[in-house]
Amino acid sequence: MVATVQESGKTHVAVDGIMLLEGPIERDALGRVLSAIAEDKQSPIRAEVHEAGGRVFADIITPPAPRSRFAPPPNHPAQAPAPALPALVEFYGQGFVPGEDVAVAVIVSRTSAAGTGFARALMERGQLRGPVTDVLLFGEISGTIVRQGPER
Repeated sequence: MVATVQESGKTHVAVDGIMLLEGPIERDALGRVLSAIAEDKQSPIRAEVHEAGGRVFADIITPPAPRSRFAPPPNHPAQAPAPALPALVEFYGQGFVPGEDVAVAVIVSRTSAAGTGFARALMERGQLRGPVTDVLLFGEISGTIVRQGPER
């Protein structure tokens, strides 16, 4: 992209040798024009600005990063802060058949045993109604029952 500024203030802007626009362009508007060209091409462009006095300026103009379709629109009011992560309580036991489903009683959750027969369940404290002192992990194939209190 080449922009040629004449003594009269008239500016010619050509992209790949093709005249794109011609006319008086304010200095601050020229930067916006170059950015718009890079955005339209969706790739960085090499821009040369030839001044009437013979000086030449060159730069690489990079288009803005594409916006995610999941991002809020520009100038969107501030979003509420993300909620705090829940406090988790861990229960564990072993003796299960590798890969079997393990029920967590009171059945609010299920987990699977690892290849070693070890099972682990994570629960939000809010799921534990009242003062819970222990839970049951029940292997649905092996029939293994492990009773354990939460690790606090």
